[in-house]
Amino acid sequence: MVVDASNMHTVIKGFPEQCKRALGLAKGIIVSSEITSIVICGMGGSGISGDLLKMYMAKSKIPVFTVRDYVVPEFVDQYTLVVAISYSGNTEETLSAFADAKERGATLVAITSGGQLAGKCQKVIRVPGDLQPRAALGYLFFSLLGLLYNSSIIEVFNDDINEMLHILGDPKALEEKGEEIAKRLYGTIPVVYSSASFSAIAKRWQTQINENAKYAAFHSTFSEMNHNEINSFMHMEKGTFSSIILKDRKDHRAVKRRMSICKEVMEKKTEVIEIDILGSSLLARMMYAVHLADYVSYHLALRERIDPTPVEVIEWLKKQLVE
Repeated sequence: MVVDASNMHTVIKGFPEQCKRALGLAKGIIVSSEITSIVICGMGGSGISGDLLKMYMAKSKIPVFTVRDYVVPEFVDQYTLVVAISYSGNTEETLSAFADAKERGATLVAITSGGQLAGKCQKVIRVPGDLQPRAALGYLFFSLLGLLYNSSIIEVFNDDINEMLHILGDPKALEEKGEEIAKRLYGTIPVVYSSASFSAIAKRWQTQINENAKYAAFHSTFSEMNHNEINSFMHMEKGTFSSIILKDRKDHRAVKRRMSICKEVMEKKTEVIEIDILGSSLLARMMYAVHLADYVSYHLALRERIDPTPVEVIEWLKKQLVE
């Protein structure tokens, strides 16, 4: 029996090349640099780009919001850039939010491989098709960065791109680490922990495990979990859950201390896997952690004898909604 019938492994290995190609996909597309806010509309594997952009622009004076809904926030107006991201171009919620933003006079850009969205928006960044949305993250996120760079809204440094590509340039090491982590997670329910600043990465870990391995998984952040979730470790059944702690070199020193102390509590009931995120620049660290999650979720799927590509329940739900 061939488990990876749709060859997700090749798609995952192509992630660095996606990132390189995607920056050029926005060539010639520019928006006004006078915008005061950015709203990214998207669901699932498309919407995560908004979370990553918010993380990347954390020190910018321009706030970034991600909308996973049928409408945009009330503040959206002519000074808001609304980027609708739908890989298929047919995502119901995103199309609705796009229409709402258009009525409010927002500056509109679409990132898609086609579908209805491509026909509704004047400024479209087209990405290659025939992938699962979650497997097209390199195209979606870096074309978004390209748009904002073209428009002088953000800076993207060559040194950061080069460092990222260098770190991602050893697929064997990344895959071996991902396979080893999957082995330790197997048979448990993973909970991924990070600092609040890296919550988008923890979410991506969760959703990749959900979609590729068809596995229950969750995510949470320090130090919020110290005010509620930490209590659950007192009475949980040992071996039911596993704890993944994503550790970034730039985490606040108080967060690092909390992670260290809480590890002692977690170890009594769960397998604790600490992951030091590699890289100097923020972009390199983000993409290293994202790509490692690809390999972890892929090898969890193989251990479950599950094809990582199809998402039958999601497709079934879409059909039910149109009947």
